[in-house]
Amino acid sequence: MDDNDFRPAQRSPLIQRAPMASPTAHARPGKPDARPMRLAIFAGGIAVSSALAAAIIRPARPAVVVPAVDTQPETPVATGTPIVVQQPIQYIQLLPGQTAPPGATVIDPDAPKPTAIVATVQAPAARPPARKPIIIRTTQSGKVIP
Repeated sequence: MDDNDFRPAQRSPLIQRAPMASPTAHARPGKPDARPMRLAIFAGGIAVSSALAAAIIRPARPAVVVPAVDTQPETPVATGTPIVVQQPIQYIQLLPGQTAPPGATVIDPDAPKPTAIVATVQAPAARPPARKPIIIRTTQSGKVIP
């Protein structure tokens, strides 16, 4: 068999065609093996589903509240703003025969308890009615239109 049996005749004598190669010389290589990548994707899917299941099933931990530490000095800052410190009120019930320490306020347990506290709040001052805005119409040259 000649090389020219499988293709048409040459059209121009000036253009030389290369001889055809054998079919085995240009064989396509095989496809890469997909099994390792499939195994990696499967393992990743298992890990992700495990993490999601653990996040859904396990209850959330309560937030940890860290007590604030006062790092400011006891004297007022140079800006002149006073620092207000509220001391907690500690109530102590004295046993018969005990006396209150000096400077302590003594509350009589038989005194009537306050039932309501009335606070008077002033109403805000009445506002004047809003004025209607004044619209000045002009032409493109700046002439005022009456």
